[in-house]
Amino acid sequence: MPTIMIVAGEPSGDLHASRVASKLNDLAPGIHLVGMGGDLMEQSGVSLIFHIRDSAVMGIGEVVASIPAFLKKRKLLKRFIRETKPDALLLVDFAEFNLALARFSHKLGIPVIYYIPPKAWAWRPHRAKKIAKNTTIVASIFPFETTFYRHAGANAKFVGHPLVDFAQSNLSREEARRTLNLRENSPVLGLMPGSRRREVDRLLPVMLEAARHIRECVPDCQFILPLAPSIHPESLPKTPFVHLVKGNAYDSMRASDLMLIASGTATLEAACLGTPMIVLYKMSRSSWWIIKSLAAIDWSALPNIIAGREIVPELLQNDAQPSQITPIALKLLQSLEARQSQKNELEKVYAQLGNPGTAERTAQIVLDCLAFTS
Repeated sequence: MPTIMIVAGEPSGDLHASRVASKLNDLAPGIHLVGMGGDLMEQSGVSLIFHIRDSAVMGIGEVVASIPAFLKKRKLLKRFIRETKPDALLLVDFAEFNLALARFSHKLGIPVIYYIPPKAWAWRPHRAKKIAKNTTIVASIFPFETTFYRHAGANAKFVGHPLVDFAQSNLSREEARRTLNLRENSPVLGLMPGSRRREVDRLLPVMLEAARHIRECVPDCQFILPLAPSIHPESLPKTPFVHLVKGNAYDSMRASDLMLIASGTATLEAACLGTPMIVLYKMSRSSWWIIKSLAAIDWSALPNIIAGREIVPELLQNDAQPSQITPIALKLLQSLEARQSQKNELEKVYAQLGNPGTAERTAQIVLDCLAFTS
């Protein structure tokens, strides 16, 4: 049976790669899967050369400090590729690490499939032509991204966004509130400051201060904070009026009238569930300056990027302050019409994400590459 090498470098990539690996095993029983990833990939039948426990980093300082370890891993993976010549290489996100593997494998004549490709449409757009040159297929997760990569010369295919398959709740708004022990007839504001410690440290105090101001104006407002698995409750400030929820983010989104949410994948998860939001983000000045200087788009939140205009409010860096968050949140909480207007726009965004079955479509693309090259 053929050997497919799969490389993911972060927990989100591990999740999405594991789903494709499971489909590969279903579609081609006995296929040999190897690569770099995490527990989920391993559970899906991938023999790991490296585990990604220490791979998730953010911020310029962390990235710089991690470079030697990444370079060593990449060198060893290149050696493995050269010596074993896998029948195909499936890269999942993790651009700075994976682009070099794509170039190396392409030169050896190994089919390269890039699933969840680099966001060259967002920043450093010059990378697009290099990606087109060094990949066999770009398995794109956004329609506009597919068009972008095709214009750069890539063989890009739209497979749909993986969140469509699992960013959902089977509960109604009322059922979700009962499940989370929330009052059904009082407003609910959800707080999602991110999944990494540094994100939480920067955003949670701002969110909590805004929540205090909102509570003064809307005394019956309820506040919930769905905790990312990486964040321990004892590490958070004591806030008796905030209800902590463990591992139930989608039901929390369903229960909420509005979310204060860190810019990132969670904004698209909220869009899938149709939950109105205000998007916040803060980072170091150096990181912000670098990103702003390289950015090719006007927005940070994925729903706005997909819509091509601002449909959800964004408050970034110095604008992410309680004094600016509070009036916007109050307007949305107190106006059903304003929330419904945003919901209508989020439905349009959701419709652009494709149909369920992203992992299976991606797996089939990989197998088609094997058939084409055999």
